[in-house]
Amino acid sequence: MPCPICGGEGGGDGGTYSNLVCDECDERAVNEDGEEPWHGWPPGEKPESDDDVIQMPPDDGENPVFIDGQKCWRRYRFGGWVTMMDEHDCDSLEEFYEKHGMM
Repeated sequence: MPCPICGGEGGGDGGTYSNLVCDECDERAVNEDGEEPWHGWPPGEKPESDDDVIQMPPDDGENPVFIDGQKCWRRYRFGGWVTMMDEHDCDSLEEFYEKHGMM
């Protein structure tokens, strides 16, 4: 499927995720303040750890994100994410899932 932002290749196969954005467009994602979105630990919330304990960051991150002014939502999982374009101007990731039959 073509990317919904640029129309190029790499927008996914139309399977699990709706309006999947290609990696090239995803690299341009910013938050509402125009900065790089955080993922893993929210800013300032990484816990202190002992030297012998490895703490894996949570599968979490900033939503929504914006690519070329278009609102998108990210699904964070397994230390990474997929980014999906929002054509309905949803107020939450849950609303996006509902409007796209993903729940």
